[in-house]
Amino acid sequence: MSVLIGSKSFSRRRFLQAGAVAAASGAVAVGAGDGSSAAIAERVPSQTYPFTPNGALLDAFVARRGGPIGTGGKVAVAFRCDHHLNRFQSKLLPLHRQYGIPVTVAAMSQMFDLEHGPNGSANLSFSILQKLALENGLEIANHSSTHTDAPTAQRLREEIVYSRTALAKALPKLPIELFIPPGVAGTRYQGFAGGKSPASFQKYLAGRLITQEHALSTGYVPGYWPMTGNPLDSMGNVHIVIENADYARRGPSFVRAAAQQGRGVCFMYHPSLMDDADIRAVEDLFAWCARERDQRRMEILTTSGLMMSSFNSSSRHDLLSRMAGFKAGWNGWNGAAAKWALYSESGTTYARRGAGSTALYKDVSTGLYAGSARQLLVSMRSTTGIRAKIEVLDPIAPGQFNVEKIITLVPSAGFKPVHQYVVLPLVGSPMVRVRISPLTGGELNVQEPRLLAA
Repeated sequence: MSVLIGSKSFSRRRFLQAGAVAAASGAVAVGAGDGSSAAIAERVPSQTYPFTPNGALLDAFVARRGGPIGTGGKVAVAFRCDHHLNRFQSKLLPLHRQYGIPVTVAAMSQMFDLEHGPNGSANLSFSILQKLALENGLEIANHSSTHTDAPTAQRLREEIVYSRTALAKALPKLPIELFIPPGVAGTRYQGFAGGKSPASFQKYLAGRLITQEHALSTGYVPGYWPMTGNPLDSMGNVHIVIENADYARRGPSFVRAAAQQGRGVCFMYHPSLMDDADIRAVEDLFAWCARERDQRRMEILTTSGLMMSSFNSSSRHDLLSRMAGFKAGWNGWNGAAAKWALYSESGTTYARRGAGSTALYKDVSTGLYAGSARQLLVSMRSTTGIRAKIEVLDPIAPGQFNVEKIITLVPSAGFKPVHQYVVLPLVGSPMVRVRISPLTGGELNVQEPRLLAA
């Protein structure tokens, strides 16, 4: 299977060939690993345990995102939340919303039954989690059934295979493509120990079950994330913990170091381990990342988006158009009927609302991109000041999927980027509409919106 992006074709065969070469050479980034014999053994290349992914799942994973996610030489970062969803919903999710930052949630299939109290997850349910995911661009990853050791083959199946089945059933509108190994004691999944090398995913039964049931997995392979556009190169990559204020404050330094290498960073936190000072430090990191993104020095993606990111490419799938900028006229938007007009200024084409204008919108089919996390990017300007609403919704059944964000634009001569992350429903909404609605009088200029793979 091949995915066509512009004039380039990306096939799973190319990914597998590149991944096989990397595995055979034992190419593992140097990072936080120790010097013990066990750690050294994990880094020694082994022809006995070549990494073999599930081709069908990997095909769907790549196709859903439209191929590699090019950043045009910008560093990419991702954020991950590990369960404990009560505090996530009350303390961290509002910050993700405020700064327009997606997050991958490592979810256990039994967490609502097992995690009680203020630091638990029982305040939520799977139906609530699914709604939050669709509306905020939350990627849901399999993090086992119970977050406990699995010393037998049957227990491994319960923690890895059955948990994915249960999550997929409980969250039918979301794809469960990614496994995030839990940190466990005891046998540590019969020696798997979270996956310290690509070979671990073939050498150990836990690794083989993970790759049979999931497109990809994170792990404990040290170093920054490769950003090659080949997701197999990121198989088993490790995170940087920011639930401690001191580490959160070092976040920009980690990002700068990764950028110098043409690589990316995945940050992780447990909400239950964070006090108010830790949360303030994480908010400062969110604010810094949002500023860097708006200055076009960074891209913020989901964890799977980071796996698909390509530092040296600018090609990135846009569900709304292959030719951004209204350069092909209205390009499927209802601009003329809605009484908007097109103008050009310094090489930029934009839409301007006219007298008696109505909402500007465009409908597109989700097709094989259903289930993907997307970044709605709308650059807007008002010299008078205005309130407006941006939406991504199911035009046939808006009650099934309807995400909105209210924007207040202060008078300005420059365009302001507005970000809203969503997940396109895997089932039930074959078409989505992107809509921009003025809520007050005043001037409103809009560059052609983009719905980018994230």
